[in-house]
Amino acid sequence: MRKTIFVVAGVLAFAVVPPSAAQAASTATVVSPKRPLNVRAGAAVWTRSLRTLPDGAEVAIECQVKGQLIDQGPVRVTDQWDRLTDGSFISDAWVSRPPAAPPPCSPLQQTAAPAAAASAPTTAGTVASGTIALKTRGGPARSAVLYSGLPNGTALNIACQTPGEPITGTMRATAMWDRLDSGAYVSDAYVNRAATPPSCTAPAAAPSAAAPAPAAAAQTQGVPEAGRWVSPLPGFSARPGFRTPTNPNHVGVDIMSFVGTPIHAASAGTVVEVVCNIEAGHSCDQTGSAAIGGCGWYVKILHAGGVSTLYCHMVHRGVVKPGQKVAAGQVIGYVGSSGNSSAPHLHFEVHVNTPPTSPGNAIDPLPFMRTHGAAIG
Repeated sequence: MRKTIFVVAGVLAFAVVPPSAAQAASTATVVSPKRPLNVRAGAAVWTRSLRTLPDGAEVAIECQVKGQLIDQGPVRVTDQWDRLTDGSFISDAWVSRPPAAPPPCSPLQQTAAPAAAASAPTTAGTVASGTIALKTRGGPARSAVLYSGLPNGTALNIACQTPGEPITGTMRATAMWDRLDSGAYVSDAYVNRAATPPSCTAPAAAPSAAAPAPAAAAQTQGVPEAGRWVSPLPGFSARPGFRTPTNPNHVGVDIMSFVGTPIHAASAGTVVEVVCNIEAGHSCDQTGSAAIGGCGWYVKILHAGGVSTLYCHMVHRGVVKPGQKVAAGQVIGYVGSSGNSSAPHLHFEVHVNTPPTSPGNAIDPLPFMRTHGAAIG
C-alpha cells in the first residue's frame, strides 16, 4: 500500500492508495477457555457485539487494524484487532495464529463490518476531504483512539450524531460528530449529507447501553436538561466502596472498565477543573499504580443546585476545558489508570453544597444517582 503523508492538524492524516489485489485470508484459532469471545463491528469493546465464538473455533483473518489495547487476553497484550473475512472484528489478544502477523487493513477494510449493518435506519453520507483521508476514531474527539483513514468519496452509514470536539472542515465548522453503524466516529465537519442524523441516545456508549431501559426512559420524559442525570459509564456497574471501614478516605465509587472507554458528564453543568493530580516525580500520562498518590487526570463539573461531580484516573487530559458548558451525557474524557490506580477504571465522586469540594461534603454516589434516575450500581 502506498501512502502520501500530509501535515494536517488532527483530523486528516494521509492519502491512501488501496492495494490492487485482495489479501489472502489466514486461518487462526480462538483461545478463550473461560467464556465465548465477542465478535464485534469495530476494533474496540464498545462497538456492537455481533455474535460469539467458542474456545477452539477456527477463524479466517483477512487483515489487522490498530484499535483498543486489550491486556487481559490469554495469548498476548496487543492493540491489534483481526478483521475476519465477513468484515467483523476480534481482538488479536485471544487468537492463536502463525508467528507472521496478518497484513494491515486498507482504509476501506477498517471501519464498517458488512455483517454488522444496523437494524435501525441510518443516514447516508459521503466523506468530503479532498485528496486526503478522514480519520475514524473511538470517540468524538481527536484525542480518542484512532482506527483508520477513509478516502474522499467513501460512502457512510451514519447511525446518529453526538457533540464532541469542535472541528472546522471542508463542509462546515461544527462540534457534532457522526457515529457510524460500525461504532466508529468521524467529524461531521468533513461529511457531505442531505439530512441531519438523529441525536445519539447515549453518546459514545457501549452498544449494550445505547438505548435506556423503558423505566429509565420514562423517568427522563419531560425532565429539563439541567435536572437530567445519566450514568458516567453507561453499561458498567459501580462497586460499592464509599468510605468503607478499610478505606474511610475513599470518597467515591469505582466503575471498572477498559482503557479508552468514553466517560460522560453525569448531568449538565460547567467544567471547573481539568487537572493532573499526582505524587511528585510521576506523570499522569503514564500508567499509575497503588503505590502512587493522586487522582491522576481528572475533570470536575459544577451542576445546578451546588452539586459537583469528579471523574478520576483518565488515560490522558480530558477533552473539555475549564469554563466549558457540557450537556448530560457529553463525552468529557476516556477511562485510564493514571495516578493511584492498579487497573483501568473510573473513580466517580459526588459533592454537595459546593464550591468548594472537600472530603467533608462528598456523598455516596450510588444512592444519589439512583434517586436521580441514573443508577450505576
